Amino acid sequence: MTCQPLTFHIRVAAALLFVPMALGGQSINYQDNILPLVQANCAKCHNEDKKKADLDLTSYQAALKGGGSGAVLVAGNPDASKLWKAITQTEDPTMPPNQPPLPDKDLETFKNWILQGLLESAGGKAVAARSSGSDFTLKSDALGKPPGPPPMPADLPREGIIHTARTTAITGLAASPWAPLLAVAGQKQVLLFNTDSLELLGILPFKEGQPVDVKFSRSGQLLLASGGIGAKSGRVVVWDVVTGKQLMDLGDDYDTTLAADIRPDQSQIALGGPSRMVKIWSTKSGALQHKIKKHTDWVTAVAFSPNGQMLATADRNGGIVVWDPDSAQEIFTLAGHKSAVTALSWRGDSKLLASSSEDGGVKLWEMEEGKPVKSWTAHAAGALSVAYAQDDHLVTCGRDNAVTLWEGSGKKLRDLEKCCDLPLRAGFSSGGERVFASDFGGRVMVWNVADGKRIGSLDANPPEATQPPGPAQFGPAWR
Repeated sequence: MTCQPLTFHIRVAAALLFVPMALGGQSINYQDNILPLVQANCAKCHNEDKKKADLDLTSYQAALKGGGSGAVLVAGNPDASKLWKAITQTEDPTMPPNQPPLPDKDLETFKNWILQGLLESAGGKAVAARSSGSDFTLKSDALGKPPGPPPMPADLPREGIIHTARTTAITGLAASPWAPLLAVAGQKQVLLFNTDSLELLGILPFKEGQPVDVKFSRSGQLLLASGGIGAKSGRVVVWDVVTGKQLMDLGDDYDTTLAADIRPDQSQIALGGPSRMVKIWSTKSGALQHKIKKHTDWVTAVAFSPNGQMLATADRNGGIVVWDPDSAQEIFTLAGHKSAVTALSWRGDSKLLASSSEDGGVKLWEMEEGKPVKSWTAHAAGALSVAYAQDDHLVTCGRDNAVTLWEGSGKKLRDLEKCCDLPLRAGFSSGGERVFASDFGGRVMVWNVADGKRIGSLDANPPEATQPPGPAQFGPAWR
């Protein structure tokens, strides 16, 4: 029986206390029960001399360490353990490849070893489960705009993590709901800008690969970025906006996480991507709460309603589903788009959901019966983004290179001054006075809403610390 290279990812699991469970009067441990199974089934590929996926399973400490992308075992939680998913063949890639799973009795041994806390020997101690180490869930009376000054970065590093000769498409763009703050998904980093002065305020490293999507929490205190490495790994990282401290990272996908959002009370994070599944994680424990298999194609957009009572997800096949995030029960299936849904945005009162699609259309859906109340062609060649302001206005962008303002009724107000090379994302500043849009060429443009005139751009590719800063590198790039 042979094994194939696996990509494994660190993830956090529920904090549990483990009491060894007896099977036939004896607890399951690595030396007596697991190592013989490893030697018979996995040692050919995953040993000290030949570490496929940088994973050695022939020693206890090496097995706990995991592979090149992190731990493969989570004490007490088989469902969170990549090794368990591989040998039960519940997720790709599977072990052994192109063969049936291990016999049920062997799988049961593996499962109980994990449940009992990954004992090394019969007299050993259980491994404590890893938790997120943070509980940033908000009380119900703390939802909405927080009291006092809105959260803003304080003394964050401003030197680029990486600087490249060429820029690349920017697909992640988000404004804080309360502060003059914009987050931009750069290359292996997330950049924070002041939306009033256009000054660079800080840079956060995204060590998990390339960030694809960024979102602020409803409180404005947290920022999350989703992304990863194509065909290899997908992760979501959460930072404190003020300190820049990374609070947690989670996810266990084998491909880039394309979209994610955090619930307004900060108790859950939902994510999706090429796996076609929607996963809902607890931020308190780091445990996977729900795994939903409704979508028939890549999940391209994920958005919690402002009141926290609904979760909307969309896919590359044009499907949109609204869920109860507590039970993961379907509330509405919203059918109507004929091509990939590119973005979702909730109106502030949670009564309307806006969607944009490659079919060129924008649709507004009411949440009483889950029906469309307004549809229009925003960008005939394809609408790539839609976003609500704090009020009822919307901004869209599309393959016609236009960035356009709309009334909530769908009436067109104006196209903003053209300057983008295929705008991919557009959104309002917190106060709604400005619009920001990122494009395929790696630029971020800024307009005044009042007259639609462009007022500047942002440098999303700042120099590294070892590079001498050029003129206007750390401020607005006026053109």
